[in-house]
Amino acid sequence: MLHLRIHCKWPLLLRRWITTKVSTKQPWFYASDVPKSKPYNVDYIPNKPPERFVKFCQDDCGRLEASYQRWINKQDDSVIVPVNEDLLFDVNLRKMELSPAYWKAPTYEVRRGLWFDSLDRPLTAELTQELEEHYSKMDFNVKSSQNDVFKLQGDYEQGNIVLFMDKGTAYILPDIDGGDLQLSLIRANIAPSLSLKGTKVVRADLKGNNENVEANSHSKGSQLGKLSDLITWELPNLLGTNDSEVKGLENEKENEILSKEIESDYKCGPSNVRNVNHLVLCVHGIGQTLGKKYEYVNFAHTINQLRTNMKKVYAESPSLKKLNQNNDFSDWNTNCNIQVLPITWRHEIGFQTDAAKDNTENPNLPTLADITVDGVLGLRKLLGDVALDILLYSEPYYREMIRNQVTRQLNEMYHQFQRRTPRFNGEVHFIGHSLGSLILWDILCQQHKYKLDFDVQNYFCVGSPIGVFKLIQRTKIDGTVNEKDLHREQPDCRDLYNLFHVCDPIAYRLEPLVDIRMSEIEQCYLQHWTGEGIASRMLEIGENLWKDKSEKSKKRKGKQQDLDSLLTSKLLNLNYKGRLDYSLPPGFLEVDFISAAKAHISYFEDVDIANFLLKEILCQHKQSGRKKE
Repeated sequence: MLHLRIHCKWPLLLRRWITTKVSTKQPWFYASDVPKSKPYNVDYIPNKPPERFVKFCQDDCGRLEASYQRWINKQDDSVIVPVNEDLLFDVNLRKMELSPAYWKAPTYEVRRGLWFDSLDRPLTAELTQELEEHYSKMDFNVKSSQNDVFKLQGDYEQGNIVLFMDKGTAYILPDIDGGDLQLSLIRANIAPSLSLKGTKVVRADLKGNNENVEANSHSKGSQLGKLSDLITWELPNLLGTNDSEVKGLENEKENEILSKEIESDYKCGPSNVRNVNHLVLCVHGIGQTLGKKYEYVNFAHTINQLRTNMKKVYAESPSLKKLNQNNDFSDWNTNCNIQVLPITWRHEIGFQTDAAKDNTENPNLPTLADITVDGVLGLRKLLGDVALDILLYSEPYYREMIRNQVTRQLNEMYHQFQRRTPRFNGEVHFIGHSLGSLILWDILCQQHKYKLDFDVQNYFCVGSPIGVFKLIQRTKIDGTVNEKDLHREQPDCRDLYNLFHVCDPIAYRLEPLVDIRMSEIEQCYLQHWTGEGIASRMLEIGENLWKDKSEKSKKRKGKQQDLDSLLTSKLLNLNYKGRLDYSLPPGFLEVDFISAAKAHISYFEDVDIANFLLKEILCQHKQSGRKKE
C-alpha cells in the first residue's frame, strides 16, 4: 500500500524519497566490517567479503525497496536514496553501496535481504538475482516431478549449482559428484547429518512477522570511543615506541575501528527525517592528514560525537526543550532542530606529508620526506602531520589556497544541505576548532574577498589560537578603534564566542584584544551539565578547590561593574552577553602532557560544550549595540 504526502514546493526528486511511505517488510542491509573503497587510499582492495551487516531502519527499508522497484521496472532513473540518521548517507542502487552525503569516508556494500545463508547474512546482489530468476520458474504447489536443480552462471564461493527444496529453502552446491544419490539425500534432509558439501540458504518470509530477519541486524553495542582516548593510545605509536602494534593497526585494527564507527556513530529511529532550523558548519584545525594513515583520526567522527551529545543533552533537558517550544516548533519535545556537519579542507590542499607521494605541484622541488632528518622519525612524522598545517597557513600561497578552499566548501555544503533539506530556511552558525577558527576568522573579517552565500549568526571559536596570532599581527578586535600602528578586525557575525579548556596549550583569550583591561577580569566558566548518569567529573577534593577558586573569581568579576560605557559597548557589539571568553572547568590534576594534548582535541566529546552550544543557538535574543558596517 502506497501513501503519498506531497508538499507542493518540494522538488519532484525530494518529494519522492522523503514523503513516500511504502508498506513493505523487505529488509535492506549494509556491510559494516569490510569497506568497498577508501577515499584516501586509491590502492585499497578488500581482502575478504564482508561478514557483518546492519539492517536499515524500517522507514529506510521502505524507501529503498520502493526506489529499487521503480528503478528495475524503468519507472525512475534515480538510483540515489538518502538513508540513515538525519539522511546523512546515500545508497547508490546501481552500485549497491553506502556512502556519506556530506563528507568523504569509506563506502560499504549494500544488500537486499531476500536470501540469507545459515549465519543469517544476506547474500550478494548477484547471487540473489540468479536465485530469484530460477526461483520464479518453480511451482511449489505442484507435487509432480519438476526440475529443481539449476546451474548458476556466476562464480560464487558457495558453489555454482542450486537445488530448491521448497518455497523457502535451497542448497547451493560446489558440485554434484555424488549424482542422484547426493541430490536424494539433500532432498530427504539427510545431507546435514552426513556433512555433505553444500550451503543452505533461506528465503525471507515477506508475508510473515519477519522476526528472523530482524535478528540479522548486527548489534550496535560496541562503541568507537572518544577520539582523545584513541589519541592517547596511539601517541606512543606515532612517537615510534610501539612499532610492532603500528603494523597491526594498519592491517587489521583500522577496519575494526571503522566498523565500530559506522555501527555506533549513527542512531536510526523509525524515521530518519526531521526538521532542521539551525545548520552548524564545523571547520577542523591541525592534524587531519593523520586521517590518511589512520582513518579513525577524522573530523567526521568527531562531529558525529558532537551531534550525538547534543541530541542526548537535549533529550534530557526540559529547559532546552522549553526554548524550542517558545520558538513554536511543533516537534520541540523530540527534536533539537540543529544539524552539525564537518568541513574537511586539509585533504584538498596539495602539500603532501606522505613519504611515498611525489611533489606533483613542483616536480623540481623535493618532498618533505626528502628533507627529513633520520633521527627521531616518529616525532618528526607527528610534527609533519600535525604542526605542518600551521606553517602552511603562515605561507601566503597556501594561506590563500586554504581560505578559498574553505570558503568554497562552506558555500557548497550550505547549498547541498538546502537541496537535501527543502524545508530548511533557518540560521547558519560556525564552529572553528584550533586552526580552523583562525581560517573562519579571516574569512568572516574579509567578506569582500571571501564571499559567503549566507549570513552567519553565532561563531564559536574552540581551542583557538586566534588571540596569539592577532597579538603578533598587532591587531585589536574592535570595529571602532583607530589607534596608531594598530590594525582592527571584527568578524561579520551576530555573536562571537571563544571556548577553551584551561589546560589547552593552543588556546588563548580574546577579550584582552578588545580592551587590555579585560585581562584583569577572569573568563566566564561553563556550567556542568548534570544529566542522568553524569554527576560531576571532579573528585571531591577537586570540587573543594574549585569552590574556593570560584569565590575568588566572583570578587574579581566585580570589577566589571566599573567598566566605562565605551568598553561595555565594544563587548556588546561582539556578543549580546558582553562576554567572549568561556572556559571549561579543569579536572583535578590535569597538568601532564597527555592531559594537555587531550584537552585540545576533546571539546566535541564534552557534554558541557554540547549543552552550551544548544543553549546559545536556540535562545532568541537581540544584539545590543550592534553596529553593522
